[in-house]
Amino acid sequence: MIVEIDPISPEPWLIARAAGVLRKGGVAIIPTDTVYGLACGISHAKAIKRIYALKDMDPKKPLAILVGDMTTVGQYARGVTTPYYRLLKRVLPGPYTFIFEATSEVPKIMLRKRRTIGVRMPDNPITLALLEQLQEPLLTTSVRTPDDQWVIEPVEVESTLDDRVDVVVDGGPLVAQPSTVVDLSGSEPVLVREGKGNVDALELFG
Repeated sequence: MIVEIDPISPEPWLIARAAGVLRKGGVAIIPTDTVYGLACGISHAKAIKRIYALKDMDPKKPLAILVGDMTTVGQYARGVTTPYYRLLKRVLPGPYTFIFEATSEVPKIMLRKRRTIGVRMPDNPITLALLEQLQEPLLTTSVRTPDDQWVIEPVEVESTLDDRVDVVVDGGPLVAQPSTVVDLSGSEPVLVREGKGNVDALELFG
């Protein structure tokens, strides 16, 4: 099922339709402020397992969580000090993934031997509207084509995942650029990947 939603002013009834699929434990493909991603509700263990299977991912590899507000960040991420809170408040929503120690709220299936979680708050009206409807984080991982390219248009899903997902949210074409990833789980911040997010705006690295 493909649901076309206005990327600037998402139609509430279409958001509700997509959110209904996720609320029932479905797996979706949704747009973010970087690339399209596989997503499911954080409370649905079977859907999490489906995502790992769909991407043929080692369960040891992490999924990120998408959140819609700072309160939720504190619920799932440990070590969000006052300076880090101010940083996130300043640059989010935006194309960044911040890695923190995970709290006990993070499903054990996602942690295994690691104890960290990537947190995203995408600057995408569709994603933020879905999160507001669901009132829980979404787990996500990027979607790639068979030749290992980022999926930036929903039409590419047809050759990538066929009918193995429950809903595809069409938010129009995106620019193929991943998020900037910063690890804040240790004693010092570490730039893991420089992507779409402006590193200088973080004011963490000299």
